[in-house]
Amino acid sequence: MASAMSGMVLATLAAGQVPKKYKSHFILTIYSKYFQSPLIGDFVPELSESGEIKSQRESLIRQVVTPEYLDYLGTKFGAYSSVTPESPVERLQARFRTWTDKVGVTQPVNRDSRLSSEREALRSRIEIYPLNSTTFEVGFIYSDPAATYAVTRDIYTEVIQSLLGIRVHTLANIRDAVQRQLKSMPVPAAASLVSAPPEPVNGAEAVEDDLASVRGQLRALSGQYTGEHPLVIQLRDRERILVGRLASQRASGYRTRGERGMGPTGSPEGNRDIYGDLAKKLNYLNIAIDSDREHQGDYFATLETPLYPSAPLWPKKSLFALWGLALGLFGSLFIAAIKENFDRSALHADALGRMLGLPVLGELPTLPVKAPANSSPASSAPPGHAVSVR
Repeated sequence: MASAMSGMVLATLAAGQVPKKYKSHFILTIYSKYFQSPLIGDFVPELSESGEIKSQRESLIRQVVTPEYLDYLGTKFGAYSSVTPESPVERLQARFRTWTDKVGVTQPVNRDSRLSSEREALRSRIEIYPLNSTTFEVGFIYSDPAATYAVTRDIYTEVIQSLLGIRVHTLANIRDAVQRQLKSMPVPAAASLVSAPPEPVNGAEAVEDDLASVRGQLRALSGQYTGEHPLVIQLRDRERILVGRLASQRASGYRTRGERGMGPTGSPEGNRDIYGDLAKKLNYLNIAIDSDREHQGDYFATLETPLYPSAPLWPKKSLFALWGLALGLFGSLFIAAIKENFDRSALHADALGRMLGLPVLGELPTLPVKAPANSSPASSAPPGHAVSVR
């Protein structure tokens, strides 16, 4: 038991000498409204699949950890081990590597390779864990608690600014595309933009609707009957009559719905409709951009802010004490088993006599390896001596 307690005490003391690691983190939720605005739903489609939503959000957070930002953290907070080695072991390794480079034992590492390894080491200290499809935990692990807290707060600020910048940049790109489209179109007359009286509903539009209905029935019947079927023949006759009536209406100046809805190269009314719709979208985009600048917190929720680490993440003294207790206990049992296996003291005559409280009458003499054939152990003993068995 004493060895088990000694192992626990030694392990606890050793935990105080192991280089410490501190962790600070924050928990951030990105709402679905970040990817969608009711004003511009036609331009920015909403994500639907949970896997797509999760990967999209995680990708937006990881975009912050760029090589330039890692260099900024390493320079500002001394997070690069080549600048400020963390532990005495790392400092000793750095000095040994410098000495081996000077004497020519090892090849000096160039600056780019060293910088790349430093970036990877610093990137591995930044942890991003998805708690669900919309919430993520972002943490930083380092040996200095003050630097750990400062770096975590800097990462938190950078993530928020990056997410807002990406959203505003997306909206600005759509706005610029709409503006370019508007500039490429001829500007309609001011009167037509203010109000354009709809064309009167007359019998021509009814003829156009009847013709569309008849043609729909013909398409449905063509898969069931041949062209000689009475219903098909009747509908064909009706179609010819309606086509003739519509042709006479067009000759008198009527324009069909398809002709009125032509593109920019079509009628002035078509140009006016497209231009007005794009101008409306442009106004919506401007409103959305201004709204994002004033209500930035509507797209994120910080469930936990970065806190100063109160205790090291590693080593855990309780865990080291448990390991020391287990090691001392099993070590003492192992040593006892070994000692018991090799200790034969209980088989000696003196020890056996003391244990049993009996006098020792004598011991057998040491016999040669090859004794004479006619001799026996009893006959070779000196006269007057008793024989004891060991």
